[in-house]
Amino acid sequence: MPAREMPRTASPVRAIVPNRVDLAGGTLDIYPLYLLIPGSMTVNAAIDVRSRVEIVPARYGARLHSENFSLIAMARDTHGFSTEGKLGLIASALRFFPPVRGIGIRFRNEAPMGSGIGASSALLVALMLAMDAHLGRKRGWEETARAAMEIEAGHLRCLTGRQDHVAALRGGIQGIRFLPGRIEAERIAAGSESGRALAAHGFVAGTGVAHHSADVNWRMIRGAIEGDGEILRRFRGIAAAAREAWDAVCAGNAEGMGRAVAGEWRIRKTLAAGVSTPQVERLFASREFRKRVCGAKLCGAGGGGMLFGLLRGPEERKRVEAILAAEGLALFPFRLSGGPRVSAGSAAIAPREGG
Repeated sequence: MPAREMPRTASPVRAIVPNRVDLAGGTLDIYPLYLLIPGSMTVNAAIDVRSRVEIVPARYGARLHSENFSLIAMARDTHGFSTEGKLGLIASALRFFPPVRGIGIRFRNEAPMGSGIGASSALLVALMLAMDAHLGRKRGWEETARAAMEIEAGHLRCLTGRQDHVAALRGGIQGIRFLPGRIEAERIAAGSESGRALAAHGFVAGTGVAHHSADVNWRMIRGAIEGDGEILRRFRGIAAAAREAWDAVCAGNAEGMGRAVAGEWRIRKTLAAGVSTPQVERLFASREFRKRVCGAKLCGAGGGGMLFGLLRGPEERKRVEAILAAEGLALFPFRLSGGPRVSAGSAAIAPREGG
């Protein structure tokens, strides 16, 4: 296929998308697990920790610049990059589009590597939105989420889910139900009463330990796929906790959200070795922490990464942040995100809301 040339006078295209925290129901977004667990649901919230992609004209064939890894790669066109190594996922995603020459692509994640908040998936979504804007193409969020999931699964050579991509594409708080042939994603706006309640009580902090979701997720779901009755029972408990979390989110009930988060975590850490860490267990056992926090968990598959929790009241924030800092955790501001922002030059482009 001949490569398309990017016009030298073309305006830069920028895409900024949110990462997410999962309240409950993570792992259930992975095929075929949601088909084995009736009532499967995942509840997450897009937060203002972002992934960014910028496309600009260039004098050469094609150029990739990862700001996180301080890596630059050159190729004849966007299909010429190696799909191995640290730029491999971006290179794999570019092959979803026609080849382009005369293009520079700069990208970075604000989250640390191995954060468990879907940063690599969000970066993939940002790239897809930016490339669609550059090529003048539009697609619905469901199509983009599915394509992103399959690109990621093919690159990683393992099972992956869709919750990260949905959060990056839609923002706000998501209640995602998985049904044969489709997903149903209800969205609560970040600025709604429920969104304000979550923002007032939520907190997030980095453990400093990178997690590896593929390994942990596979240990979790293998037993379910093989029909292990005890593992299936535990996943049904996670699905029930996700439904409880969604009911509490819809009601703006922060205490109820915290109970659901805590209940999900109690089950999740029994699903596979390495889901929790000694640092997290010590923190969660602290009387001071439990007095001020109604529920907390490691994001994603666990094993490290980011910790998310709900304060019993907004007035507890400073004291809880001091406890976290004393345990060596890195504090991040907790703000909900309304969704992706895509622009060409000074003009904003609204990603298409499909489904």
